[in-house]
Amino acid sequence: MEQSVQLAAVISLAAAVFVGASTQRISGMGFALVASPFLVIVLGPHAGITLVNLLGACSSLMIFIQVFRQVEYKKVALILIPAMIMTIPGAWVAARVDGPWLSIGIAVMVILALVSSFLVRNLPAAQGKAMAIGAGAISGFMSVTAGVSGPAIAGYAVASRWPQAKFAISVQLYFLVLSSTSLLAKGGLPHLHWTQWVACFGAMLVGILLGNYLAPKIPAKYSRGFVVLIAFAGAISLMVEGIVALAGQ
Repeated sequence: MEQSVQLAAVISLAAAVFVGASTQRISGMGFALVASPFLVIVLGPHAGITLVNLLGACSSLMIFIQVFRQVEYKKVALILIPAMIMTIPGAWVAARVDGPWLSIGIAVMVILALVSSFLVRNLPAAQGKAMAIGAGAISGFMSVTAGVSGPAIAGYAVASRWPQAKFAISVQLYFLVLSSTSLLAKGGLPHLHWTQWVACFGAMLVGILLGNYLAPKIPAKYSRGFVVLIAFAGAISLMVEGIVALAGQ
């Protein structure tokens, strides 16, 4: 029984990381959106989010190495600085909220962030620096507490009319630095079995390779739509998990 449970956990982790990594390469974002709800279900809120931060940083690094010459560094800095600052209060909150409540909170934040990314797309204020700073701050807080920093930045990208091709390239530096900062703020790595580590990094590599192949072939609107659908499904599953855990206490 124990071996079957461990095998199921390894397969679940690998599947979530594989889909997240390939989506990240195709659309420029989506690793945390896709992977975090499912990793939290398998490992729990704290270990799951920490693993999302670690693998997200590694995934973005592998992609950034391929595209670093095309990154819009000034635009990234505007959203990255407030995001890094907000990882500090985010880490404080993540360390003090109980597991089931944090699971529900993570699910709610993912859903709200996804919905808000559509609501702000036509606001004129989205063209200013204040929207960029605000989006970065929200993204940084969610990176530590929910392992999901993408929705706020995606909303800003849509609202500010940041071209998808340039956004997909530039945002890799943002995710790389922010995920690394979130890990430092938490001060540790999750404790996984060696088979789980191998499965996660193997799935990430294969996912990025698949993304390299598929990225030129899939229109941006379809890749972003896929991210949103999977993220909603994962968030709802995570919310149900938290509610069931609270009911069982």
